[in-house]
This record gives sequence, structure tokens and C-alpha cells, in this order.
Amino acid sequence: MWKSLTVTLFVFFAAQVCADNNDAIKKTIEDQIAAFKLDDFETAFGFATPFLKEKFGNAENFGRMVRNGYPMVWRPSKVIFLENEKYHHGLAQVVQIVDAKGKSHYLRYYMIEFDGLWRIGGVEFLPASDFSV
Repeated sequence: MWKSLTVTLFVFFAAQVCADNNDAIKKTIEDQIAAFKLDDFETAFGFATPFLKEKFGNAENFGRMVRNGYPMVWRPSKVIFLENEKYHHGLAQVVQIVDAKGKSHYLRYYMIEFDGLWRIGGVEFLPASDFSV
């Protein structure tokens, strides 16, 4: 009986930790996108990992990259969170972003935890065919 109770409690707490991580990851991405919508690249840059901050050097360079390479993230009309998965450095969150023209884009956000906070370590485009029905 105690073994069954222990397993049940472990599963419950593991599921709660997973749900908390999912919520924190979604909030990080949502907050970054909200900053982009305000052209607040300094705040948006704050959600990047230290590696990305070093790579881009400053918020202005980061903002230029987003405006030119990820305009749908800079000005989305809709953001839909899909599945997430583990990868070797953290978790990856798949997001469907609908741009101003109604076109869907699928992106995988690579999330890494630093000092208890989830940070964005990179974003990659995914083929839309992976999500067709």
C-alpha cells in the first residue's frame, strides 16, 4: 500500500512540476512577443540566454535580426502553443504563429533554464507539412 501511495505521489508531483515548467515557458515566450509588439527590444533581449546575448551583443542587433528574420514573431496576429518536448539542454516548445496576412508559421523555441528562469536559447522554423491534417 505504501509503495503504491509513494508512486502515486511521485507521479502527481512530477506532473505538477511539468505543468509549472510548461506555464513558465509559455509565459517567457508570450512576454517576449509582447515586448516585440511594443518595439521594446531591450526587454525582449532579456528573455534570451546568455549565449544569445553574447552572440548578438546588444538589443539593437537582436531587434534587427528579429525584424528581418522573424517578422511573424515581431508582429504576430495569433500565437498558439502546441506540443513541447525534452531535448539535451532543456525543453523545446513548438508554437504556431499566424502572421498579419493569415499565414501560419511553425517554430520550435529551445528553452534553457538559468537560475530558475526559462530563457530562449534559439528558434527554428519547422516545415508546415509536419502539422498538416
